[in-house]
Amino acid sequence: MRNTSCTAWLCGFLKYLLYATGLLEEWHRFWKQVPGQDYREDFTPPFIFVEGPLHMPNIRTLSEALAADLQELAAESMATGFILTLREKIDRYVDQWELCKNDRKKRIKIERNIQVLTRPFHRFQAELREYRSNGSSME
Repeated sequence: MRNTSCTAWLCGFLKYLLYATGLLEEWHRFWKQVPGQDYREDFTPPFIFVEGPLHMPNIRTLSEALAADLQELAAESMATGFILTLREKIDRYVDQWELCKNDRKKRIKIERNIQVLTRPFHRFQAELREYRSNGSSME
């Protein structure tokens, strides 16, 4: 397994997908075991040993739904850079959410902000409901 800086630094919509599915902490636990991560660079040795594997359910349909929503939003938006700005805002809110684990009120406010930003993700929200109703193990 080889680390890539984009994956290790987890940003934007992938981070949101993992946040929404409750898989973000699992992702972080796994990548803490991988040496050599650096911003936009990768110093990971060719081979590493990990104690805890990354257990990820099949999130393909969720990813496809999110991608379709983003494509539709990009096509409908008249603002240049709308999707990039949206990604940055979601990324910033998820970062803030992770940092305030012990502040329930602040977390609730951040969750509401994320919900407002992601309200146009209709396909994704429908797939997320299905994912949750199937016990987070969609095959």
